[in-house]
Amino acid sequence: MIKLYTFISEQELLEIEKGKFKKFLACFPLHFNIKKIPESAGKHLQFLVQFETEKEKISHLTASDEEQLVIENTEDLDKMNSLIEDKIKIIGIAGKNLNISQESVRILEKEKRFFEFRLKTYLHTNNREIIPYDYFEKQIDYENGTSESTEEEISIQYYDEKRSKINTVEEAVDFLINEELNEDNINEIRNQSLALKFDELGGLFGLGMYLRNIFIYPNKNENFLQHLKTYDPQYLVNRGEFGEGIIEDLLWRKLNDKLITDESKNKIAELKKEQYEEDSFWNNYIKEQLLSYSLDDEVIRVYLELEDKKDAIDEDFEQSYYEQKRILAGISENERSVYDQIAQDYFTIRNLIEKLRHKP
Repeated sequence: MIKLYTFISEQELLEIEKGKFKKFLACFPLHFNIKKIPESAGKHLQFLVQFETEKEKISHLTASDEEQLVIENTEDLDKMNSLIEDKIKIIGIAGKNLNISQESVRILEKEKRFFEFRLKTYLHTNNREIIPYDYFEKQIDYENGTSESTEEEISIQYYDEKRSKINTVEEAVDFLINEELNEDNINEIRNQSLALKFDELGGLFGLGMYLRNIFIYPNKNENFLQHLKTYDPQYLVNRGEFGEGIIEDLLWRKLNDKLITDESKNKIAELKKEQYEEDSFWNNYIKEQLLSYSLDDEVIRVYLELEDKKDAIDEDFEQSYYEQKRILAGISENERSVYDQIAQDYFTIRNLIEKLRHKP
């Protein structure tokens, strides 16, 4: 892949945004610097933009030299636009006058939300999903995918009888996995990374209300309700309003092979014996959660160092926050370059907006 750069005006930014950051305008000649960021000329506000394409695919286009690409007709422009990978990205600003219109601010904020959502999605999914450039323009289906029988009355009676015989949290989780949830539900939960699970503390995918509706509100089985009330997983967990958080937590752990080990239980027990000082209470609280996922000591140490950095005045809170997420997500060496680019895209646009907000 090769990167190309050029400066555009505010008006051109508005037009490119209308084209979902996938095409440049027919304003000839168009000059693009290859690999090297161009110098800006003029006092008016300009936006430095960048896009990527495959080098061999642009070799047939008009080039003045190896460092610059010049587009001089509509046909070549259409070809180049069709070769843009992902999207055109705003990576900088220039000009002596940095006054910016509200419409341009709106565009920058929208791009920031997109890249932040892409970064979180990559970290929150075990399949490392990269949302497409037009994700927010697509209709999202929020339909509940829990299993249904075509013979509804028989299905309701069958499941009510099955649930009435469930006496423990473990039995409830097995019932969900083996009978209640369909394959899509199971795969969705399996795709939730530890970075999301730890961050949400048991509030994943809106399951709470669903679990209350099937296991708690209509349930007359006092054995189960008492077991849920007194259930001790031996680690910190968000129990939810009526204990549904316990079921949800164990469901995620079982599907993602994250059941707590005896070794981790022992470490947590030792940690609880310590006399927590006020200044170390929060870190010990977090350490207990991390131990429940059986993370090794070095991972926990680095995570807690980043936690301390988040509170430092001269440190970037978000940088440390996303580094913590990266650690929990278990980004491999093969995935690191992709993660670094996605993170860079977000922090670049975030820093650009901050620069404009604090312009002299």
